Amino acid sequence: MNKLIYILMGIAVAILFSSCGQEELDHSKSIFDTSSEVKSEFDKWLNNNYVETYNIDYKYRLEDIESDFSKNLTPADLLQSMRLAKIIKHVWLESYVEVAGIDFMRKHAPAILHIVGSAAWNGDGTITLGTAEGGLKITLYMTNWLNPKDIANMNKWFFKTMHHEFTHILQQDINYPQEYNLISAEDYRPSGWHNRHELADYASLGFITDYAGSMPVEDITEVTCCYVTFTDEEWNAVFEAAGEQGRAKLNQKVGIMKQYMLEVWKIDMDRLKAVVRRRMNEVIQMELLEPEWLPVPANSRATTKAAFQLQEEQLRGQWAHALEEMDQHPDRCHIHNANLINILQHDNK
Repeated sequence: MNKLIYILMGIAVAILFSSCGQEELDHSKSIFDTSSEVKSEFDKWLNNNYVETYNIDYKYRLEDIESDFSKNLTPADLLQSMRLAKIIKHVWLESYVEVAGIDFMRKHAPAILHIVGSAAWNGDGTITLGTAEGGLKITLYMTNWLNPKDIANMNKWFFKTMHHEFTHILQQDINYPQEYNLISAEDYRPSGWHNRHELADYASLGFITDYAGSMPVEDITEVTCCYVTFTDEEWNAVFEAAGEQGRAKLNQKVGIMKQYMLEVWKIDMDRLKAVVRRRMNEVIQMELLEPEWLPVPANSRATTKAAFQLQEEQLRGQWAHALEEMDQHPDRCHIHNANLINILQHDNK
């Protein structure tokens, strides 16, 4: 498929610069937002459930101004973006509303949720699952890997990240107690934390994950998000591998974290954990695609292979016709609708 993509890209680039015809660009199938675009039923749902309710802009189209230029990123698939929007609302937003109230989320939730399809690979072989920028924006990666029936991986790839980044936002408003930084002061490794591969390597030092050993602010943030998203088995496994000294440090850290969240933010972490678990289990039974959102554009991953092949043949025909027009009527050249983005979205199939 990759070889075909390069061929089609070459054809498309030629057409974009020189083909002829009178068709208008089909913005409805673009992965990029345009100010003149007619809002879909999904966009209207987002406006009601994200913008109007929480003042959050759920950005699921790839916008270069929001993206990390140092990474090779893939746009989020439309159907996956729809599913994730429903899940985030139910499991993350409404969990905090249930525990802390809607005014809390309206005040502290990020202004932007930026959704990316692919992973963000780093030079050292690690993957960035999410980022928080100045308390205003959270970026989530790997949307195209979403499986709503797989709670373990949803927590690993999305909701551990969501709780992690949201904790950073809260810490930027009111910082956590600084005595936390002294518990494992001699063991933080900002550039070598990922070399502690085995559970015992970091648990024995009092770290709940290997990344917690990078620096104190990541340590308390990892304790917070893992407390909410780890299963009892995962949590107990860390404490068992920690040994006596590691467990003492972990218990001290958990105590400071829970006190900080309760006294500063009025959030009972045990209650939040129970609510999140209940809501996550409810996702499995939820209908994640509203009927009015469908049918979706053909660039969705739900498109069957046969449908994509048919679309591909149609596009080849359009391009051939455009090139013929260019040869016959060079005086009428302008940008032709080649549906380039429609093809490029399939580069990982």
